[in-house]
Amino acid sequence: MSNNHLIIGLGGSGGKIIRQIRKTIERNKDAQDPHRSAARFGYLYIDTSTDELDKKEEWKVLGKDVGLNRSEYLINTASNVRPVLDDPASFPGLKDWIEPRSIFDFVKPGIAGAAQRRKLGRLVFAQNAASFVKAVEGRVSELEASPGKVGATIHVVCGLAGGTGSGSVVDAVAQIRHKYPNDDQYRILVYALLPEKNSKRVKDVAGFSNYYANGYAALAELNAMAVGKYHPVNLLDGQPLHHDTYFNGCYLVNNVNEHNIQFEVESEVPKIVAEFIYQKTLNKEWEGLGRAEKGENDIKNFESDEDIGKARAKLFLTFGIKRVVVPEQEIKEYLAYGFAEQAARQLMFNNFRQGEGYADEAVEKDWGFEARKPETAQSLLLSDAHLLLETGILEDDARNSSWKPASEYWKQIVSRLVPEIKADTALEQTSWVPALNTRLAKVFDDTYRTMGGVRKFYEVKTNARVEMARHIGRHIEKEFFGRWRAGSASLIQLRQLTDALIAMLEERLAGYADRIAKMPAAEQAVQLRTRELNEQFNKVGFFGKHLTDKRSALFSDIATQYQELYVLRTTLEGLKFAAGLVPFVKEQLNHLRARIDELHQNLAESTKRFGNERSNRLQPHDAAYQKRVFDQDAIASIMKAITVDEAAQAARTQRVRQAIIDLGGTDVGSFDQLLQSLSLGSIIGCLSQESAQIVELAHAEIAANLPPVLRVNIVERLQKKYDANAEGLRDFVRELYDEAGGMLTYNKTEVDRTVANNAGGSQGRTQTVGVFVPECAHQAPFRAALAQVFEDQKDPVSDTKVATGHLPNQIVIMKIASMMPVRFVETLAELKRHYDGLLKDHNESFLLHGAGNGERLPSLYARSSAELQAQARRKPMLLVARLMGMLKERQCRSTGLPEWAFVYQDDGMPASKVLAGRSWEEVLHGDQSAELERHVEREVGRRIEAEFKHIDRKNELLTAYKQFATERFVAAGEDDRDPGYVFLHSMSGQVRSIIGLAA
Repeated sequence: MSNNHLIIGLGGSGGKIIRQIRKTIERNKDAQDPHRSAARFGYLYIDTSTDELDKKEEWKVLGKDVGLNRSEYLINTASNVRPVLDDPASFPGLKDWIEPRSIFDFVKPGIAGAAQRRKLGRLVFAQNAASFVKAVEGRVSELEASPGKVGATIHVVCGLAGGTGSGSVVDAVAQIRHKYPNDDQYRILVYALLPEKNSKRVKDVAGFSNYYANGYAALAELNAMAVGKYHPVNLLDGQPLHHDTYFNGCYLVNNVNEHNIQFEVESEVPKIVAEFIYQKTLNKEWEGLGRAEKGENDIKNFESDEDIGKARAKLFLTFGIKRVVVPEQEIKEYLAYGFAEQAARQLMFNNFRQGEGYADEAVEKDWGFEARKPETAQSLLLSDAHLLLETGILEDDARNSSWKPASEYWKQIVSRLVPEIKADTALEQTSWVPALNTRLAKVFDDTYRTMGGVRKFYEVKTNARVEMARHIGRHIEKEFFGRWRAGSASLIQLRQLTDALIAMLEERLAGYADRIAKMPAAEQAVQLRTRELNEQFNKVGFFGKHLTDKRSALFSDIATQYQELYVLRTTLEGLKFAAGLVPFVKEQLNHLRARIDELHQNLAESTKRFGNERSNRLQPHDAAYQKRVFDQDAIASIMKAITVDEAAQAARTQRVRQAIIDLGGTDVGSFDQLLQSLSLGSIIGCLSQESAQIVELAHAEIAANLPPVLRVNIVERLQKKYDANAEGLRDFVRELYDEAGGMLTYNKTEVDRTVANNAGGSQGRTQTVGVFVPECAHQAPFRAALAQVFEDQKDPVSDTKVATGHLPNQIVIMKIASMMPVRFVETLAELKRHYDGLLKDHNESFLLHGAGNGERLPSLYARSSAELQAQARRKPMLLVARLMGMLKERQCRSTGLPEWAFVYQDDGMPASKVLAGRSWEEVLHGDQSAELERHVEREVGRRIEAEFKHIDRKNELLTAYKQFATERFVAAGEDDRDPGYVFLHSMSGQVRSIIGLAA
């Protein structure tokens, strides 16, 4: 048998189950035991909306995405069916069953899903059937391409209450079987979720709801397929399909099990179905499973009705599952989320407290002082020299060696010009000062830094303020990102430093404004001193000029004043520039702060979620389908050991930090670049995955000195508890058997009933149980004793197999009830109540069914004794009606074709009702409505009572019956084995009873 498994999910319930299967498989993966499961899984999800796919966070296990690939799902919207309804002839696979089209008038553009209408669900599926078949073929081909046997088990999972899954399950099964007709090599198993009691989707349970009626209709069609009374057309070409076995078995699942334990529909039921599918593909040593799913426990897998033959398939099953588990994944998640919370705190605060771990608050520090350190401003390009452009900010400017601070620059200029002027023989000494002023003015106005003078320089550079501010912002961000990357600064520290830098710049801006305001006064003071010195220079006489060189000394003093003057004028322009640049720099810092805050907020939200997730793990209460065994104190000890080791924590959190940075790419160097590739989900996922790996490694180290909590064998745990308590172990095992209840409640009356025409068939349910106990080399004797207790305590009426389990951390009990007709289901009666109610509405009766209005589907219930007696009288009653002349053949006035009518008296006036069937044989053996049958019986009885009371008249009718049978005998060549004659002869007793004659 192939170990390929294709899971096909139909509708929202199917999507939920697929999600849980993928999560279950991911959680049970083990790098140290890659061959734990030999099963290969493929997936295909079909729905009319993306609701389940859009729940991104629910498709993750410890942050790892287990979502479906694009090739693994098809979304077929219901809003595109109008062209089909307008032109059915162009769609051969649909045209024969979409009538009457008027029932689809409620379908409007933009309609969501299948609106709980099965026929609309079928129509949407049919419109996309070619894509479905191709997708199935592709999924199966991929499975068969792997080493192993050809073939696959195809698991079709769906809910029966809605429109999408319920409406498409019949055709999905039919199309799969038509593609893969070998029902042994390609086994199809259906897992059908029944409508839950008191569903929140149903507003008025007192009325009739599609939600429940859909369930009955789907079961009726699946049953009819199984007994050969319903063969859907091939949706690809409209040709009828004929297969003996459409599906090998159909598991029925309710949200209340046989012990009346209720499960949550949205979360728990999909988990239970997923766990069952996974476990039964994992544990192959259970022969009873194969026999149950193949129906090999009975030579007759159906119940019959006399008039139609096969009526109710016994291909329906249910299951129960109970696990005793050391919840390794839950423990791992508890530890991982705890570490992830610590790691996120380190990234945010980097505040380690001895004996406690990383705190969720900042380390106190004077960041204002740090921001005002000269070396801080210099390294971050925020010094006055940078802001006034005394030194370059942009890279080209920074490399320009000719740029000098104003004081140094003008000192250099004056130092060069003064000797030149003195040495110029063409200049009189009295012209030295004007010449110096002229030449300095030219430098200031025209040649400063080769850009047309000081004002022109700053004017040009003003146009580049945005670029300079961005450069400063990028430089600071790169510096800060480097500190965070290295682990020397946390996000909150960087944010606080950024705030301090912004405050420092605001102070600078105020200082620049103050200095600019004081500049005119300072310049006037310099000019006043310059005039005073110039007056002294001009008054120098002959002796001062030729003997003491006083004029030369005064000229040097005047040059110093001019130097100061131009320094002031240059600084003034620089201050104005800086005052205009600072707001742009602040904007960049605010942007940086916002980016740091964004990352911090994501980490803060991650921390919150990690805390919530951790608190949700290892809760004391167990789900009904599993019993957990774990040592909370040992887990707490491991968690503390991980948390308080400062050196190890620093190295571990550094790994987490780098993993987050790597999400941004190999060349990421800033928060801005990083955040472009990050989202809250990706951060949570990255932290979760890295934390899970780190925790496993840390646990391996710590477990050398502390009791381990991961990779613990369940047998070891039970040995510690029950090794000296044999009675307690027996009670424990008995309880497990009892709690592994099937996911159905049963109608005991129906289970115990012996129905007619079922000779040789099984009675009630056939149950098989599989118990899987892992090996445990360290506790081999106890493991053997435990297996023996399971053998001793097994149900005497169930086929039970105790085998070796493949998962060391759990014992699994699976119970299957098989060979069941649907009538065993306790909730079926309520589903039928809603179904029967909606059948009275013409449109709803057609919308409930894939084809027709359900009249030709076999009933899911076997007839009671009273119903059988009434049924036995139906055909004799028609015969007596004909013998009495009440049943007549005539010509239909509208079509001209023959028809049979029942003629009777209604309040003294003649009336008639037309029966189904063109010929007498069709009338006699065909299906007449129950209402018409009751009417015929009532009117025939009345006429017998009124006109055939006398014994002679009764004998006349009996003689007419004998003559009618004799005529059939003669027409059959006097063959008393002729089926027609045998049938008429067999009605002798019923005819006598109807007439009122003793047998």
